[in-house]
Amino acid sequence: MQAETQYFLDNNEHLKNHIGFLCIYGSNAHGTAIESSDLDIRGFATLSTQDILLCEDFEQVQTHFPDDVVIYSSNKFIRLLSNSNPNVIEWLGLKPEHYLQINDAGKLLLDNKKLFLSRDCISTFGGYAKSQWRKMR
Repeated sequence: MQAETQYFLDNNEHLKNHIGFLCIYGSNAHGTAIESSDLDIRGFATLSTQDILLCEDFEQVQTHFPDDVVIYSSNKFIRLLSNSNPNVIEWLGLKPEHYLQINDAGKLLLDNKKLFLSRDCISTFGGYAKSQWRKMR
């Protein structure tokens, strides 16, 4: 992770001290990265006490320079997991070395990842595969 990315993570008001987990995603996680590949970092952040008390939320925080970083709020992340979203379900099954940072909330979620696996995954993953196949054609 580049220094600019770490600065972004350390100084964003939604992320500071609230990151559930950060993980390496994409070609670097799949072992298909080439020299010109960027680093994809994904994760989620819990809401701060202030956000909870003021009923505020954020959807996601992202930056694409120098690394490609997307971090969802815990509310959005849980919603996507509950809907068997293929992109985020994958984050729960990465190798341990692909998790850059995990707090107690992230560990709890990873320890209970089976709660998000259901027969719904068949249709969501199947739909995703079909859409990718159409793009390739």
